[in-house]
Amino acid sequence: MRKGILARLHGYRYEHTLGCERAAIYLAELYGGDVEKAAFSAILHDITKHLSKEEQLNLSKKYGIIPCNAEFSEPKMLHGKTAAAIAKDEYGAPQDVCDAIACHTTGKAGMTVLDKILYLADYIEDTRDFPGVKNARELAKEDIDRALLYCFDQTLIELVTRAKLIHGDTIAAYNDLIAQGVRWRDAQD
Repeated sequence: MRKGILARLHGYRYEHTLGCERAAIYLAELYGGDVEKAAFSAILHDITKHLSKEEQLNLSKKYGIIPCNAEFSEPKMLHGKTAAAIAKDEYGAPQDVCDAIACHTTGKAGMTVLDKILYLADYIEDTRDFPGVKNARELAKEDIDRALLYCFDQTLIELVTRAKLIHGDTIAAYNDLIAQGVRWRDAQD
């Protein structure tokens, strides 16, 4: 099954997926997650990322996914939900794997360990090279919630800077961690 899934990916997306799988396994081992489910979700997480806006919207219609304004504005954001639908429909993925895939781009309030592992693995995997990724990798070694909050913080700053719509689930995920008392900056901040 793994080979069949990977055969759907090409170029950077293939390398990124393998990197995400390695990171997900590492994080699952570090934080007591299910290693097999973490790896499976990582392999499946971007299987629809390459699709056009029209294809994303067609898959959304097929699977009863109703895009919010942010997703309609940026259909690539839909790839988590469409990948989750394909994971369930074509690969028989269990619900918790599908849920993790569905929120790997936006996050959500009340994230499970598997949700957190996949979101963070996607952000920190070793082919990623952007400002702040090294900090995220270091935080990921120490505390998964602090690392997630850092990732959400960086994502929100980037979206505001670029005047992009912010998905409600991302705001909910950020607020959920803050409400739990999670901080990634030094204690005096």
